[in-house]
Amino acid sequence: MYSKLLSWSRGLYLAGIVLALVLVIPTAWFPFQLAKVTVFALFLAVAVILLVWGRGVREVVRSHGFYAALLVALLPLSYLVSALFSVDRSVAFTGFGVETDTILFVTLAALAFIMSFAYFRTLRTARFLLMVVFWALIVAAVFQCISIVFGSSAIPLATFANRSVNLVGKWNDLGMLVGLLSMLFLVRVELMQMSNLWKLVTGLLLAVLGALLGIINFPLVWGLVLGFSIVLAIVRFIIQRQEPTESMQTWVTRIPWFALVAAVVSVLFLFFGSTFNTGLTSLFPVSSLEVRPSYSSTLDIINAARGGSFERVLVGTGPNTFGQEWLLNKPAEVNQSAFWSLDFNVGFSTFITALGTVGFLGILAWLMPLFLVLAALVRVVRLGVLNREDKIVATTFGIASLFLLASILLYVPSQNIILLAFVFSGAAFGFLWRQGQSSVETEYRSRLGQLAAIAAIVVLVAVSLWSAFAISRRLVVEAYAGASAQSLSDGNSNDALSEASRAAGIEKNGDALRAVLAAQSAKLQQLASATSTPTAQLQQEFSSTVQAAIAAGQSAEALNPHDYRPTLALAQVYDYLSTLSVQGAAQTAAQTYLAAQAQNPTNPAIPLAMARLAAGNNDAADTTVFLKKALTLKSNYTDAILLVVQLDVANKDIPSAIKAATAAAQTAPGVAPIWFELGLLYYSNGDAKDAAAALKQAVAIQPDYANAQYFLGLSDYILGDVPDAIAQFQALNKSNPGNSEVELILGNLTSGKQPFAGAQPPVTSKPQDRTTAPISQ
Repeated sequence: MYSKLLSWSRGLYLAGIVLALVLVIPTAWFPFQLAKVTVFALFLAVAVILLVWGRGVREVVRSHGFYAALLVALLPLSYLVSALFSVDRSVAFTGFGVETDTILFVTLAALAFIMSFAYFRTLRTARFLLMVVFWALIVAAVFQCISIVFGSSAIPLATFANRSVNLVGKWNDLGMLVGLLSMLFLVRVELMQMSNLWKLVTGLLLAVLGALLGIINFPLVWGLVLGFSIVLAIVRFIIQRQEPTESMQTWVTRIPWFALVAAVVSVLFLFFGSTFNTGLTSLFPVSSLEVRPSYSSTLDIINAARGGSFERVLVGTGPNTFGQEWLLNKPAEVNQSAFWSLDFNVGFSTFITALGTVGFLGILAWLMPLFLVLAALVRVVRLGVLNREDKIVATTFGIASLFLLASILLYVPSQNIILLAFVFSGAAFGFLWRQGQSSVETEYRSRLGQLAAIAAIVVLVAVSLWSAFAISRRLVVEAYAGASAQSLSDGNSNDALSEASRAAGIEKNGDALRAVLAAQSAKLQQLASATSTPTAQLQQEFSSTVQAAIAAGQSAEALNPHDYRPTLALAQVYDYLSTLSVQGAAQTAAQTYLAAQAQNPTNPAIPLAMARLAAGNNDAADTTVFLKKALTLKSNYTDAILLVVQLDVANKDIPSAIKAATAAAQTAPGVAPIWFELGLLYYSNGDAKDAAAALKQAVAIQPDYANAQYFLGLSDYILGDVPDAIAQFQALNKSNPGNSEVELILGNLTSGKQPFAGAQPPVTSKPQDRTTAPISQ
């Protein structure tokens, strides 16, 4: 495989890998990860065409280990089998945004493995791959160091205003790749011949990477660095024993000091990482939060979804269906946390998620790259055919592939990390399996061999072109949908509708249709408040907008019947129409809310919306029922508590409500939401003194009760205790960075102004009268 076409093919494939790692479109609404996956798929497709054109496929088919490498194709095949038995086939192939757990993505990952097997089987090409990835990771690490140290002064782009935003993906994704880069440096310094100067430079670079890992503070990375540092130390001892010892070499120089220091540092950060991280982030202010379901919660969801069915154990609930099962079986304690509104579509790790969605067959397929790499490593160790240079490359490939595959087993890495794991695994298997084989690969002159080569060509071209086309089309759709959402947040409903319509015109998927529905809903509200348009024209446009909104919502429902989001959005449209006294709208809204609740029974926001609808229609009985349900699902639901207080105020029944809340607080003195409701009642009644006392009790029970702190700060201000009010809002500003309302109030208080001076809607001086809490909690 040395022709110019094949060289171009390999080069394009490497370019796709690099861009998948570091490509960034500096726009907040652009689909970040999907763009990386799309570029990789496009470059891979062109690489496949050049490979076929250069007659390289025949060589690949004849290469040692080709049929073993094809075992990775069991991954997309297992997903296809699972899709046949899926509870929702509509999300199996491409999902909403080509998620990791879809047939399309795992097909692309399998292609990445096979292409890497084909391209990087020789020492020269293997080194080329390692060099390219090595420098790509250095670029990502250097960029992040500049961003952390210098901030927006060095990178004047709004997208990178937050110093945790990086070229790779999530904050922990960056941690995984920085950990991998550290291991690549360690392999070089421990196994390659280096001068003392280069060892010193490498040590300094490792120290910088260690500090960056300390700022990221991802325990899994430290655990992997610890484990593979020990493995590297053992490998160095083995290599030294197999080679003749120089007479001048002492036992001190034979000790793998760099690997041992890395292991010790990893242990320190595993035990004292939080302390070190606090010190580092005090020097370099970086904040990032990433949440995912716990291991036990994920297994609980999987077991509930199986329902004791052997079929579900074997093939799962279907590709990309974890999100639906999460909504149906979400643990009750999650609703009491700050992350109650997150709809997780993955569990504790990519691997554990697959255990639930594609079952036992699926996880065996996910393990196939790991099995192939381990089999190849065992084989070369037993044969003992590697020279020193081969051993260095083999060790690097082995550590890199196992390091990244471990992230799939124990974490939910972004898609570019998974693709890199399959790239390294394929290259490792191809390079290792070729060792010890005859230099001339098997020649197939039989008809069967020729048919195999033709079949490989057809499948490679068809699958790569399908993947590139489907992913590219979805990227364009998601980009238009994101632009529509941005225009909507900027208050430009016409542009939002135009962009959403373009998205739906390219492909009518769930995100595009919901973007149309959202834009039409915004336009509906704009028309309802218009006064300059002639009445006849207004009525006609209003009617057509209502019809278009409903049609988009119903199409989205039909496309993804298990997705509650279009149903809930439709209910909100009908709810709004009911406020305009449109006949039958209230009844339709109630029925549609019930349908959304059936799809997402653990979400307290839906019964709260139903309570507001009932309150607007003066249905006290239903209002009470739905409010009770919302507070049963989430006892500390501030929005629901606000509605309770607002209804008491509207009914002029605050004294009775205070009496009832006081009795409840005495009965259950350790329940913070009861004290918050009591304090809010006092605050709404103009009694700041008693409000402060009750709210202090709520904060004492639950120190992170942000909305209790918020109203406590306002009560302190009313009572004239401005220093304590400032202290409350300083604490809130620290625990809720980026909250513009908290920043406004804190700035006013420290400047001697009234709390809401200069406030713009929806922020008002009476937060107790709003429909949503000042701080999302």
